[in-house]
Amino acid sequence: MNMTPGIRAIEGCLLGCAVGDSIGLPYEGLSTRRVRRFARLPLRHRFAFGKGMVSDDTDHSVFVAQALIRGNAEPAAFRRALAWRLRLWLLCLPAGIGWATLRSILRMWLGLRNSGVWSAGNGPAMRSGIIGAAVHSDPQRRRALVEASTRLTHIDPKALAGALAVAEVTARLASGTWTEQPATAELTALLHGISPDPDWQACVGTIAEACASPDPIGAAHAAFAGPGGVSGYVLHSVPFALVAWHHHFGDFRATIEAVVLAGGDVDTVAAMAGAMAGAVTGPSGIPSDWIDDIADWPHGVAYVRKLARRIVDDSVSVATHFSPALLPRGVVFTALVLAHGFRRLAPPYR
Repeated sequence: MNMTPGIRAIEGCLLGCAVGDSIGLPYEGLSTRRVRRFARLPLRHRFAFGKGMVSDDTDHSVFVAQALIRGNAEPAAFRRALAWRLRLWLLCLPAGIGWATLRSILRMWLGLRNSGVWSAGNGPAMRSGIIGAAVHSDPQRRRALVEASTRLTHIDPKALAGALAVAEVTARLASGTWTEQPATAELTALLHGISPDPDWQACVGTIAEACASPDPIGAAHAAFAGPGGVSGYVLHSVPFALVAWHHHFGDFRATIEAVVLAGGDVDTVAAMAGAMAGAVTGPSGIPSDWIDDIADWPHGVAYVRKLARRIVDDSVSVATHFSPALLPRGVVFTALVLAHGFRRLAPPYR
């Protein structure tokens, strides 16, 4: 299929998020030292019998894409559509739901208009890449949509800054502004303009130092990770994803492998980095075995591809409602997550 640059970036963004999520999922929560003993390069799917599944990172990005379509990218309608998908998703008993997201969805069910809670987690950032790619030509609307998505669950300004950072990067990639690796000064100028929050401003300075160092990934690990890997704190996970994407610009596999080997909140950091890297390379730049070996439903590869194309082409026929199949699928997924948990009781321990 011939693709315009915008369609290519949108599909690459959504598919890259799913692939990064699924490749990173088996290593979720492992320390840096332990993940480097578990992981074998080149990476392949290892979640279940050599196949991969997606987690909440992809589910939320799919819900955002659906809500963009159902709400015609109007912030108020988008917010309502996304809120209902999050409510229904909670009923499917998702494994590994973040504490802030859980509390906020419970507040949605109680009918509270201000459902977001004070948290600087990376939940909003993991689902914001597709907003940037899909609404790359309208900066005002793009920011309003990212704010709507973020404040549904998180109201800390740092959570919004992280979500905007991912969205603004994918917007520039989808618009064709960045066809080559942007200079460090250009990237950090963009990031500085996102939020006046002093912690975010200091963080951007550290991102710049890491990008300009002889070993950007090592510098990012020293700045944004600890022995346990990269945490889910937005000022750790988003900066690390940004440095990995920037350093390995145009190389999807290297981007994801750098994230996985860092350990910690691997699936979410890989989903964010994958969304940005996929927006660079398009679907054709994502390793074909990583795509083909995702065995999931209803948010599998075929559905993600069609959903991405539906964003820009009304003639594409694809369901945009919440799928009740997520409930039985969630039961299987949770059982597999528990199996991984038991596996981690065995060596290597560190």
